[in-house]
Amino acid sequence: MAGVLIRMKLSVIKNAMTGGRAAWMLVGAVFGLLFAAATIWLSLVDLPNQSVLGDLLAGVFGMWTLGWLIGPLWGGSAVLRADHFTLLPVPRRRLAVGLLGAAFVGITTAVTALGFLALITYGARQGLGPALLAVPVAALQLVFVVLLSRVVYALFGVVAASRAGAAITGVLFAAMLVLTQSGWMIVVAVMYSDILETGFSHTTTVTLRSIPSSWGVVAVDAAGRGDWLLAIAAPAGLAVLCLLLLLVWSVELGNPRRGRVTIRGSAGRAPAGGGLLGGPGGAIVSKELRTWWRDPLRTTTAVVPIVWALGTVLLPLTFDARLLLPWAGPALALFAITSACNLYSQDGTALWQTLTTGTQRVDVRGRQWAYLLVFTPPAVVASIAFVWWSGLTWTWPWVAAAVPALLGGGAGLIAYSSVFGMVPGPDAHKRPSNPLERADTTGQSNVLFWVGLLPPAPALALVYLGTRTDQPWLTWAGAPVSVLTGVAVAWVLGGLAIRKLSADGPDLLHTMRTGRPTVARNAVGTTVARNAGGTDVAKKGSAVEGLSWGLGSILLIPQGVIPLVFILADINVKSWFLAMYVRPLYGVPIAVVSILAGVALYGRAIMTKVDNRAKSPLHPS
Repeated sequence: MAGVLIRMKLSVIKNAMTGGRAAWMLVGAVFGLLFAAATIWLSLVDLPNQSVLGDLLAGVFGMWTLGWLIGPLWGGSAVLRADHFTLLPVPRRRLAVGLLGAAFVGITTAVTALGFLALITYGARQGLGPALLAVPVAALQLVFVVLLSRVVYALFGVVAASRAGAAITGVLFAAMLVLTQSGWMIVVAVMYSDILETGFSHTTTVTLRSIPSSWGVVAVDAAGRGDWLLAIAAPAGLAVLCLLLLLVWSVELGNPRRGRVTIRGSAGRAPAGGGLLGGPGGAIVSKELRTWWRDPLRTTTAVVPIVWALGTVLLPLTFDARLLLPWAGPALALFAITSACNLYSQDGTALWQTLTTGTQRVDVRGRQWAYLLVFTPPAVVASIAFVWWSGLTWTWPWVAAAVPALLGGGAGLIAYSSVFGMVPGPDAHKRPSNPLERADTTGQSNVLFWVGLLPPAPALALVYLGTRTDQPWLTWAGAPVSVLTGVAVAWVLGGLAIRKLSADGPDLLHTMRTGRPTVARNAVGTTVARNAGGTDVAKKGSAVEGLSWGLGSILLIPQGVIPLVFILADINVKSWFLAMYVRPLYGVPIAVVSILAGVALYGRAIMTKVDNRAKSPLHPS
């Protein structure tokens, strides 16, 4: 059974290695190998206090385990799913063992196995006995993380269609983004503290080593000091956990309720919105607010900006820096734009109701009002609370000048993007629990993140002029200008979305219904494929585009903007910033080149998408 499933998985992976998916798999493999190499390097480092090394490795192995818990929810477990084999007359436990064997075939497992070699090198530093013990323990640790990820994925599938499961998805996704972009702060906090000399506190050490992912380190350390009872008990406990996880997984595979979605009626109380505008507009606002409240995908859309903003501003507290705290509200309002950039695709083919009733105008305006009602309260509360907490009173006019324009501009940008840049995805009743199998809005999100910074620019310029000229009235004039700018952007872009939806609504509906572009003929009579915006459509996915988005983000922010700010502010933090490892005279050009390269790669990604759409031949359906 296992051999058949392994061959099946290899065939699926081989056929899936195309276009953008292949690019992202390659990027993930490279970063995984770097993390594995860093883990092995850590096990060989000489520290002032060697007892700290075990705690650090325990924390790193915990991060590996966390990656296995989060990763499958975004594509790692979608190759072979248990529901594919529901009708086969195969015992559930045999199927579980077969799927477990197939789970060990893949790039992720190979990279993790390489990273877990650090346990063996760590044991070799303590003697022959600990090194020999580390070999089976490292293998057992790999089995544990793979089994744990399968069980969590299976259990998560049961609740993924609920609001609670959607909220968990949003929290995990936002946490992954925060750690990816700002996790270096934790490394800096550890490196520039006295922890490497004094060690962690007793409570922290006990907590780290109590996690099952750390029991391998516990076993090796116990063998190193001659405590063979604990050295055998720790891996034995890990083996028992693996057996329990296998049992739970096999039982869950045979659960007849698996995959069912319970649709609750209107008994639950939903936020009221009908009285906001009255008439058709009020009905749309009320409908949209109920959608934001009840639709799991909208729940994820609303949770991600909140958690991302809080994580981004709170992480610098690891080295007692409060400079980012006042910007929680603006960060929330900015990331809400990237999160809600594809609203019409989330509704799927329900668009036909809007088109047949001719309510395009009130529908777009109602969505804009609902967006503001959903994100304005948390943005305002976060702005007030975190500015007050930070004690940085000079940021009040800056925050007041940023938040209204970001919210108003976001209301316009999400309406515009949802119509002009709509990415088709599965209908609501066909949505998988895996977010990566829904509409891929990576390109739109990256672009909108930077475009979203433009609406508050005029108001922030006034604040800057007022601060430079010491004119308080000019400083606080940024707030009303921000409100006016937000209203203007929302009104203009919303109007463009209304016009586009009225003119090309049937094309949008066709694209959402089939996932394919509409058919048109060019001037010479050749049939081409066109999307809802009237441009030629290339086949989805591009390795060049995927690599450009990924590498462009890395070069622009971590290797460009951040080290440039550090050099100019005379902050000596090296971490993984290439420009910080040379003299400032050379570091500035390196950072500037990285910024230019990142911008160029972003432009390359955009142009690749445009060119593919403009030159693609028709594949008739």
